[in-house]
Amino acid sequence: MQPLATALGAVVPTFLLIGIGALADRLLPDLRLDPLTRLSVYVLTPALVFEVLATTDLAFDQASRLTLAYLLYLVLTGLLALAAGHGFGGLGTRTLIACSLFGNTGNMGLPVTLFAYGAAGLERAVVIMVVSTVMMFAFGPPLLAPSGHGWGARLRQALLLPPIWAALLGVGANVAGVGAPLVVERSVGLLGAAAIPIMLLSLGIQVRRSWVWSISGSAVRATAVRLVGGPFLAALAAVALALPSLDRNVLVLSATMPVAVTMFVVAAEVRGDYPSVARTVVVMTVVSVIAITVALAILPPA
Repeated sequence: MQPLATALGAVVPTFLLIGIGALADRLLPDLRLDPLTRLSVYVLTPALVFEVLATTDLAFDQASRLTLAYLLYLVLTGLLALAAGHGFGGLGTRTLIACSLFGNTGNMGLPVTLFAYGAAGLERAVVIMVVSTVMMFAFGPPLLAPSGHGWGARLRQALLLPPIWAALLGVGANVAGVGAPLVVERSVGLLGAAAIPIMLLSLGIQVRRSWVWSISGSAVRATAVRLVGGPFLAALAAVALALPSLDRNVLVLSATMPVAVTMFVVAAEVRGDYPSVARTVVVMTVVSVIAITVALAILPPA
């Protein structure tokens, strides 16, 4: 019963805040999501990333192995998605691959990991989120675009995102042993503490606005690849890189996160098959409640 209680203790608060975000969007029809999202990306999330990495006890070689394991998991999942997309055609297969690869490691991954594994788990989840963000914005648009969409420029844009620079500054401060003045430290801490609630409320708004009632074969296959096959592939990658138990648990948990809602925005921007992405977002978000609960029940805190 204890593993199940731990799982529900992490999942219920997360989805409760997502539901509050969706309800707020319904009750406040003039609510603007863009300023909220920009505030999170450019201010709150960088503060959280910097604070976590500047104070972490996670060794560089351990973070490197976790990064390599996550990249290996992406490669394995991409190959599985490629096989699952057989018969969908070029754009259909690429859309399925994008939805299978790029999970919501930020808005949902950080709070779930924090609730389940505490500050130590959050440190590892931040590493995964930073790597995932770069991969998502570098390879998401080329995969979702109807035709060739060079990834070089996208990679450069991804590397300019504030959370990436906050990660570098945080690691640098940690390695150098440089502490910020108390006033700055407390200010950054307050901003970072606001990041997770804002992330979850924003996610609730985004999911409600992209909600559709139809289910497609592509959505079902992408959900199966990511939420059924993904955790097993993440565990395989963890074993291959000999990750410690907590690192393995966080990596597997990240594989149970649904497709990032950002993929719907990217698909619309590049004029891809965004209706299919919207259906996948909805199906995968609903099914992820079960996937996350099961994963946490099997992999309790180390």
